[in-house]
Amino acid sequence: MRQIKKRLSRIKNLGGKPFLALRSHGVMLIAIAVLIVFSVISLKSPLLSGELSAEILGETLVIDDLTLPPTHPDEPAEYTYTERFSPENALDNISQIQNALSSFQKLTIKAESILEQKELDEVGNTLWEIQYLAFPNWIGGVQGTIEKQNYLIKKLELELAQKQYHDGEVEQTILASKAADYELAKQNFLEFWTSFTMSD
Repeated sequence: MRQIKKRLSRIKNLGGKPFLALRSHGVMLIAIAVLIVFSVISLKSPLLSGELSAEILGETLVIDDLTLPPTHPDEPAEYTYTERFSPENALDNISQIQNALSSFQKLTIKAESILEQKELDEVGNTLWEIQYLAFPNWIGGVQGTIEKQNYLIKKLELELAQKQYHDGEVEQTILASKAADYELAKQNFLEFWTSFTMSD
């Protein structure tokens, strides 16, 4: 994310070089694609729910059969695992990606009066169909996947808690918490479902 911010700053400082700016945005789109992948796979934080045994050894996080060293000197592995790779952060990333793509759309409009179509084609992702039909569908597909999988996870967690409560393994407060988490995830998924329309 820090690298993307630096690149955005560089784009702003390019002034009268829209072709270079578009190329910079092209590189940024690659970084955004990486963020999308991270968003899709970051669907659960077992550390927070206490469902996996976890141990912090120095800067390294050990969870069952996983040994996770820090991915960055300034960020503990525990934070990366529980916060950065979480559904909430993934959805925040999607909002940031939408804003970045919106900036790319605006930049493309300005560049169309300056650059030849051949130059725009070399940049890529500048056609109206891609920017105003494909972009929303791509974002919607990622967000829908996150909301759906988060709903399914909360549903399974509730079913497990119900069994554990029946067997006397957890207290009613745990069951109530899991039920509340499930209802929230269900509501969020339904709200997204009713608001989503495929662009064509």
